[in-house]
Amino acid sequence: MKALKITSIILSAVILTTLAIDASDTLTGKGGTLLAQLSGIEKKACPEGMVNVLSALTFTCVDEFEASVGKECIIAKPESQINTEVNLSQKECFSESVSDQEPWSHVTREQAVVICAKSGKRLPSAYEWYQYSLGTEESKCNINSSSVAVGNKYILCSSAVGVKNAVGNVWEWVSDDVIDGVYQNRKLPETGYVAQVDSAGLATVTISDDDSVGDSLGGYFWSNATGTYAIIRGGFYGSRSDAGVYNAHTYTSPNFASAGIGFRCVR
Repeated sequence: MKALKITSIILSAVILTTLAIDASDTLTGKGGTLLAQLSGIEKKACPEGMVNVLSALTFTCVDEFEASVGKECIIAKPESQINTEVNLSQKECFSESVSDQEPWSHVTREQAVVICAKSGKRLPSAYEWYQYSLGTEESKCNINSSSVAVGNKYILCSSAVGVKNAVGNVWEWVSDDVIDGVYQNRKLPETGYVAQVDSAGLATVTISDDDSVGDSLGGYFWSNATGTYAIIRGGFYGSRSDAGVYNAHTYTSPNFASAGIGFRCVR
């Protein structure tokens, strides 16, 4: 009876300690808890290949690496949007977020939307892209070369939350539209170097090419006052000093596809 009582006390102490650790983990934002581990029911917050962004309100997970063509797809390296369409027509073809593959390029924005949806994900908004890209040092990224690279070639090109290659390598599609130079009821500034930004990291004030760029935040901003367009962000392998988290091209046709434009998904 005495042994049973001692065992009960010890078990209670373990549970209380575990609960205290769990509470601490929750407060500090850790994804797992000791109680779940001891119970054998630990579940990852995000699937393999995705990063958990604890500070985000509109999404939980984002692809760690730019989306690449999955192993079951017919065309491993699309060289046109027609190639991408062939892959899309294949039921077993999905995108992957892996370190040893080049990004899936030659993809239009609408194709990127469908590819993400096939995996139960979606294309991020400009605001969400900015959230997970902050902290990326452009000097460590693929911004001054002649070609796209596999995900882990520039492994130090990482954001504060651990997203790789948000800057450079390939431009990344986001889901927002720009109509006649207006983004979310705000008139975008003219093309130029970025001097001030909004909460999505998109320019509110630009400096012309003739002005000193010393007052800019870094990155370049492209806009057009007429037409309906999509947005690509971050720059590509040949952007050089224009690349960065404030870099945005806001008058890209949503039907445009090239070797320098890719995407990643969130959920």
